[in-house]
Amino acid sequence: MYDKLLFVLKNWERNGGGGELSSQEKLIYSYDQTPPLSVTFFAGLQWFIVALSSSLVVPLVIGDAFQLNQDEVAVFVQRTFFFVGVTSLLQVLFGHRLPIIEGPAGMWWGIFLIMAQVGTSLGKTPDEIGRNLQFGLIVAGIILVFIGVFRLVEKIRGIFTPMVTGTYMILLAVSLSGSFLKGILGIGYFDPYVHTGISIVSLILLSFTFFLVLSRWKWARSYSLLIGMLTGWLIYILLDWTQVPQLDHIRLFDIPGFFFWGAPSFDPGITITSVLTGLILLTNLVASIVVMLRAANHRPDEQIYNRGGTYTGIAHILSGVGGVVGLVPLSITAGVVETTRIASRSPFILASVLMMAMGFFPMIGAIFSGLPAPVGYAVLFVSFTQLLGFGVKDLSLVKWDRDNVLIVGSSLLMGCGLMFVPGEALAKLPQLLAFLVGNGFMVGVLTCILLEQIVFRRHKKGNSTEKTVDVGKV
Repeated sequence: MYDKLLFVLKNWERNGGGGELSSQEKLIYSYDQTPPLSVTFFAGLQWFIVALSSSLVVPLVIGDAFQLNQDEVAVFVQRTFFFVGVTSLLQVLFGHRLPIIEGPAGMWWGIFLIMAQVGTSLGKTPDEIGRNLQFGLIVAGIILVFIGVFRLVEKIRGIFTPMVTGTYMILLAVSLSGSFLKGILGIGYFDPYVHTGISIVSLILLSFTFFLVLSRWKWARSYSLLIGMLTGWLIYILLDWTQVPQLDHIRLFDIPGFFFWGAPSFDPGITITSVLTGLILLTNLVASIVVMLRAANHRPDEQIYNRGGTYTGIAHILSGVGGVVGLVPLSITAGVVETTRIASRSPFILASVLMMAMGFFPMIGAIFSGLPAPVGYAVLFVSFTQLLGFGVKDLSLVKWDRDNVLIVGSSLLMGCGLMFVPGEALAKLPQLLAFLVGNGFMVGVLTCILLEQIVFRRHKKGNSTEKTVDVGKV
């Protein structure tokens, strides 16, 4: 009974703590096999730690950007855990049926941060922006469900060529850079000035996290965010820079509620942004399924992408209902299968149930809400840099002729230029126009789609290579 578990552990050690195994080595358990209870427990614990490390830091950073107090952050973290578990369970049972963790998409937490900036400049309150985002997530989810049910995933993806996705990711990274650097420098943590001590600690923590990401030990790479977060939190506690969470008024058990920000409300600019983001993330879905199929040595059926698209839409709807950051499949979790050689769904289901269970205990969210915002920004900066990297990779697939230079150049200059337009200059424009003009990265992406699909359409064929890059794993 323990022989196969011992074999897994030996493989782990032989590969320097989890390096990739040879492609000739077979899976110990395929995705439809059920391991013994002992193997299921340890493999499920591995999945649980990966899910936790992939889901924790994002809600803390969003809470800081939306000026939530510690109790509100605790609830936000609690709901994130719950909906990560729910959506992961739905996908593995009814969607693509692969052990792929659902987590906050890199693009979605970027959208939340940008909407906080743009919306505030237009006079919106954080709660109002949150309600608008809930509505946008639900609408995007409904559209994704429609696309999946009517088997349109591959056709819709054709619009989002490497030129479009590359432009999107570069503009998204540029627009977020200010928020990240302010957080890393400690601006607003104690006072509205740069804090030298926080800046030094943030740089040390950032370097340490980079070291973990580049480590030859795969366990260090897999848990780099979690290790970096806990290390930074410990440093802040030792320096007395953090506030101890007050747990005396927290209930031991509570059912996660709905609509964290209040009743959803419609804003045309945020809804358009949400729908476009959801459609672009179809490329992430396909990439996540492809890498997991490769790791699990499993041949896909014809409808795996459409089923996955349908339940990605359901995950967006549930994210909007819960008020959390949009959840998508994270392809980095394929590394767990490559390491353990266990592709069985049983341990993954156990981990999903554990994540759901954490959502019923508010005290867990309250404890994690004490993590300082600069730590979250410093740790997430490592993932943030990948946004720009994915954009550059996508654009490297483009054939750089005159037309494509004009398309990408115009889109990037238009998007970046609008980011420097002060919010007060947009006060006299109609609300929808003001929101779009103030949202430089979205204008840049729409410009790219318009130029490529309409203005230069007759020259489009052969200008770019259809290839997906995983934008949700950051």
